[in-house]
Amino acid sequence: MNPQLTLVLSATVLGLPTASFAVNAITAGRLPRRVVTYLGPGSVLGAFVATLVLLATMLAQSPSHRGVTVTFWSWLNASTGGGSGVSAHSGLSAAFSVRIDPLAILMMLVITGIGGLIHVYSVGYMADDASFNRFFALMNLFITSMLVLVMSNSLVFLIIGWAMVAFASYALIAFWYQRPSAVAAGRKAFITQVIGDVGLVLAAFLIFLNLRGPSGRLLHTVDLQTIFANVGPGAHFHGGLGPVGGGMVTTIGILLFLGAAAKSAQWPLHTWLPDAMEGPTPVSALIHAATMVTAGVYLVARFHPVFQQAPVAAGLVAVVGIGTALMAAIIGCTQFDIKRVIAYSTMSQIGLMIFAVGVGAYSAGMFQFFTHACFKALLFLAAGNVIHALHDDQDIRVMGGLRRRMRWTFLAFTTGSLALAGIPIFAGFFSKEELLGQGLALGPAVPWLWVIGVSVNVLTSFYIFRVVWVAFTGDPRSTNAEHAHEAPAVMLFPVLILAGLSTVVGFLNIDFAGFAPVTVFQAFLQPVVGVPAAQASHLVDGLALLAGVLLSLAGLGVAWAVYGRQVMSREWIPQRLPWLYQLSFRKFYWDEVYGVALVTPVLALATGVRRVLEPGVFDSAVGGVRDAVSQLSADLRTFQTGFLKDYALWFFFFAVLGVVLMGLRLT
Repeated sequence: MNPQLTLVLSATVLGLPTASFAVNAITAGRLPRRVVTYLGPGSVLGAFVATLVLLATMLAQSPSHRGVTVTFWSWLNASTGGGSGVSAHSGLSAAFSVRIDPLAILMMLVITGIGGLIHVYSVGYMADDASFNRFFALMNLFITSMLVLVMSNSLVFLIIGWAMVAFASYALIAFWYQRPSAVAAGRKAFITQVIGDVGLVLAAFLIFLNLRGPSGRLLHTVDLQTIFANVGPGAHFHGGLGPVGGGMVTTIGILLFLGAAAKSAQWPLHTWLPDAMEGPTPVSALIHAATMVTAGVYLVARFHPVFQQAPVAAGLVAVVGIGTALMAAIIGCTQFDIKRVIAYSTMSQIGLMIFAVGVGAYSAGMFQFFTHACFKALLFLAAGNVIHALHDDQDIRVMGGLRRRMRWTFLAFTTGSLALAGIPIFAGFFSKEELLGQGLALGPAVPWLWVIGVSVNVLTSFYIFRVVWVAFTGDPRSTNAEHAHEAPAVMLFPVLILAGLSTVVGFLNIDFAGFAPVTVFQAFLQPVVGVPAAQASHLVDGLALLAGVLLSLAGLGVAWAVYGRQVMSREWIPQRLPWLYQLSFRKFYWDEVYGVALVTPVLALATGVRRVLEPGVFDSAVGGVRDAVSQLSADLRTFQTGFLKDYALWFFFFAVLGVVLMGLRLT
């Protein structure tokens, strides 16, 4: 790849949304709406075009040359000053450089492509909002933050992008700050992500302080390519962070996953994601479907050399991912808020991706990320059409009959549901079955984690088609549903594009010629993440595929029997297994557990401090300082007589004292 052309195109990708944010923010909402309507979405779509040119340039190269690092400027160059085990010439050098390779390009395509469609949709969805300009400024800031995160070749700037994403998501979730629930949700998301940020920062410090080069010298580097080249694996692996499975590399892997778990809403840092639905629906589509929550998947895939040297950390990633997938799918079966059902679906699907990258199936996990971005953004935006038509009512129990009133939205939502459920021939079928098939070949505790993974198929089909039957079929159950109408063209156009993508993108991974030993996505990402260490036999792979499809169809059938034709009673589980229903409906009581274990003790401590220590100790201490200063000023005031002879006497006294002291020092 040509470094100069890559530099220009990378600057364009980063610069367009950044400039749009800056112009919108500096003008403080004074830009005409018509200008913002074109500036906000146009900057992101322009970045998408530049990314496509980068992709075309990359594909023109041989696989071994599909990666280039370009530097914009040198930001920091500080010597460590030497020390034990450190060369006197060793120092911290941090440059704002970007790495353009297949993994970065894949993330950039989703961020700018799907993000651009969501921006276009937002023009219609937010048309009547008084803070229209502020919304697009924050959306552009979020796009910029994600691009900095995925393009950075420096640990320092990766962390900066990571933190910027946390702030942008907080501002967007709490966008309607007049609502206390929105402010609380934004604060909850930000605090949870900061907990994960601590893990990421600590991991970065440990890498910086402990990574050694081939000669055993401490490198003290934040350059990602240098880190990966020295941590292994490969022909030149020399144990840069200690031996395989050692304490240091395992600790670093666990800390990295702590950051990934917070960003991707994985247990136990998952409770913020459903509450984040308090933001506008385009925010839900952008942050919680297409980009931010998949940053954790990207982080594990990008740092795969570390996890390959830390099998315990990688196993923890896989187990937590599959456990979160199952838990979130169970919760999604009983929720009534249409956006929260999709939110728990996101949590569950991200869990499957985390499982995949945890077992080493990096290309399968990233392919699931790619297809998921299409059909999950589709589901959120189609749900946004419904919410917009029902005047912000999100409860599926007051919907019904929307199939006849919103035909295109119904078609789009059903397409997204089929893709999410993994029904052939839709996108989710190709990615999810490849993910589970590679998990069966590579995963720890085989085949038990695979069994949990395919059981998620049943639940996924059930909860999403529960929404389809309840919200779109039958008779209207409210006045708003009776008067619902189709969304305007500016909102419908992106939804239909996403519906088309959700139908066909799965075929991108098929080698129609039948000659490639790996899938198309594996071949594309191979220069970055390599190929899986093992493959299931064709017989096992075929049986796993058949089992996954049958279970997905079974979930669809149960949803049809319960909510479509009502052959089965909707009250069977609440009546026969009320504890199971309550466990799902109350989200496994995690909010209550955290409230009792964390929030209540902290509030009790704060209350005790305010009632006991503050008046008795803190106020007394502050009052004592106040009284002492007041007394001192009163005493000093006596020296201010206003007579020149008194000031001359004091001046003479201190002059003599100064001469004496100088004389004593000289002697």
